[in-house]
Amino acid sequence: MVEPMATDVEILIVDDRAEDLLVIESILASEKYRLVRARSGHDALRRLLERDFAVILVDVVMPGMDGFELATVIKQRERSRYTPIIFLTAGESNIDFIYRGYSVGAVDYLMKPLDADVLRAKVAIFVELFRKDRRIREQVEALHAAERRERELELIAIRTANEQRYRNLAEAIPQIVWTASEEGSITYFNRRWYEYTGQTTSGAKGWGWMSAISPDDSERCITGWREGLAGQRVFELECRLRRRDGELGWHLCRAVPELGDGDRIVGWLGTFTDCDDLKRACGTAERAVQARDEFLSIASHELRTPLTTLQLRLRSLKNELTGGGQPGAMLRKVDSSLRQGSRLVKLVESLFDLSRITNGRLTLQRERFDLPEAVQEVVDRLAEVAALAGVDVTVEALGAVDGLWDRLRIEQIVENLLSNAIKYAAGGPVTVTVSTCDDIARITVADHGPGIANDDLQRIFEPFERATSTLGYGGLGLGLYIAREYTVAHGGTIAVTSSPGDGATFSVELPRSFVAISSVAGCPERQDAIAKVSKAP
Repeated sequence: MVEPMATDVEILIVDDRAEDLLVIESILASEKYRLVRARSGHDALRRLLERDFAVILVDVVMPGMDGFELATVIKQRERSRYTPIIFLTAGESNIDFIYRGYSVGAVDYLMKPLDADVLRAKVAIFVELFRKDRRIREQVEALHAAERRERELELIAIRTANEQRYRNLAEAIPQIVWTASEEGSITYFNRRWYEYTGQTTSGAKGWGWMSAISPDDSERCITGWREGLAGQRVFELECRLRRRDGELGWHLCRAVPELGDGDRIVGWLGTFTDCDDLKRACGTAERAVQARDEFLSIASHELRTPLTTLQLRLRSLKNELTGGGQPGAMLRKVDSSLRQGSRLVKLVESLFDLSRITNGRLTLQRERFDLPEAVQEVVDRLAEVAALAGVDVTVEALGAVDGLWDRLRIEQIVENLLSNAIKYAAGGPVTVTVSTCDDIARITVADHGPGIANDDLQRIFEPFERATSTLGYGGLGLGLYIAREYTVAHGGTIAVTSSPGDGATFSVELPRSFVAISSVAGCPERQDAIAKVSKAP
């Protein structure tokens, strides 16, 4: 498939002020996409009739149709209802404007003058999601088109060939081909059927072929086949066939009636087309789209919550400043605002980390430093968060453990694991252990929280995944994914052992030097750790 040109991705900017359009265009100028102007709401709707956009930037206050009215119309149209909308506004913030913006379907709300880095980062995320969504749709459409063409060509060949030529052709093609009598009893399978199922010729004839159908699909298959026979029409159904090795594979079973004199049905011509890869591809595509939608929902929620709190705190602080409020109360609100700002920074940093990893731009700045010292620094940094959650964090290290690593990335790994433990195991102790075995350094973070189900142990390291509902815990679901990618970039490994109710222990192993990567197999402690992970319930 030919990759689309970068300029095939377009961003719509809607603003009645030419100077504001120029500012936005100067910030977003890039070869990765094309910017399209609209000077009014009606002008924007005309643009939306012509093409699709990765994201729409809309000024709230415009003459005629304002930004809220425009967003309402956009979300009512089937073609554009899922297009992300970011509102832009100048002047002082108005919390009612913010609530109204989100109520009509906006994903974000930015104040002018715009922060160039933030705007570029947000737009880049939506552009990348747009490209991925388009590639997924194109791949699925191509798979379906190829499947349809293949079936049509084979059926045309079968209908136009005589009996001998038909059999020669049927034996040569990779698909399973079969014929049936007027009442539906199988009279012939080509060699591919016997190679795939392991059945004998006598065992497959008549209705014996049904034993190769998955027990979960057999009743549905036989019912559908009998209905097709009774209706004397083209029959099509998906079912799983049991391979000779016992594994099941999805196939599309399709049969057409063979007509004789007077258009009377004299038999049936059919095929089993292996569509297992297509089913898996479609499932992957659906999961990718679902992950994208979940991410947009989570990101919107996570970014909106601290923004709203920050706005309320600042407004209240302003009222107290102008009304002669108490210094202590104002100081507490300033502290709260700073915490919300810090939370926003961490969320944006996680998105930047994700962008660097997915685009292959992750580079390590290695330096030699003491690992227990760096771990302790992270623990001290999170001391206030741990105290608020009622978590007592203990660091255990027998001595210095130095190595050649990227200190910023290693601290991020520890911070993500420790933040996870504080979040999910609030009220209990957490132990961070630093140890070494020859040329391997090991960091473990153990908590006494609710634990993790066995089915979730590997899934939680994927982006936007988590073992619990998003309702009880915040975050974008990127912490463990980023920790894994940073660990792998150092040539290390990360694993988790846990069971529901028994807490969780995350283990990170890092080569202390480049040479150590090839010499870790002889470390008995490391082999024991690997054995424990593989035997985890």
